[in-house]
Amino acid sequence: MFSQEFRVDPRLDPEHQLLALAFGARAQTPDYVWRIPDWLPKPAVPKGNDMSEAKVELGRHLFYEKRLSLDGTFSCATCHQQALAFTDGKARSVGVTGEVHPRSSMSLANVAYNPVLTWGNPLLKLLENQALVPMFNEQPVEMGLTGREQDVLRLLNGDPLYRELTRAAFPEDASGDVTIPKIAMSIASFERTVISGNSPFDKWHFGGDEKAISEAAKRGFKLYMDPAKA
Repeated sequence: MFSQEFRVDPRLDPEHQLLALAFGARAQTPDYVWRIPDWLPKPAVPKGNDMSEAKVELGRHLFYEKRLSLDGTFSCATCHQQALAFTDGKARSVGVTGEVHPRSSMSLANVAYNPVLTWGNPLLKLLENQALVPMFNEQPVEMGLTGREQDVLRLLNGDPLYRELTRAAFPEDASGDVTIPKIAMSIASFERTVISGNSPFDKWHFGGDEKAISEAAKRGFKLYMDPAKA
């Protein structure tokens, strides 16, 4: 366990700033089984948001949930597509209102290991905080939920599946109510499982599997890394 000093994104409203302040320390979740290669370290997770299979499953549903947007057409996955290394493949992303953003969507592959989570805010270092930004950001508008929080919560709380998933993910709250903090914590938990470490190169270079890539590829890598060839 270790402490991490950070500042709350000033764009978040007071309720969400309180949520952000709850994640000041980071620790390993001892009982969660990470499905990662042995050579990779286990990602650190915030104290107060322990990993669990149920929470990851809820987060996976929410990550693809289009009702978390202004008009029901956008989800987190819209700008972070698995087929495109969890980006949208665009030089400049486009929000739910059609507004073109000044930057592209960052890849979420291995985001659990990233020290900073955005192009423009070096103080945003926790996924629980970052999950709130696209939902409520207004400059630029991304998912466009500002002012519609209660409408969205009514929709999700009226869905029996979400109540079941939420109850399993947060057993300390028997109500099964979907809330903004639970949404942020669950999406962050899912995103921490988006880990890429089993490519043939990874298996060879980090895992020591000499059969993972061809001899020609090994020679190519040696040439690529040779400073005399630069």
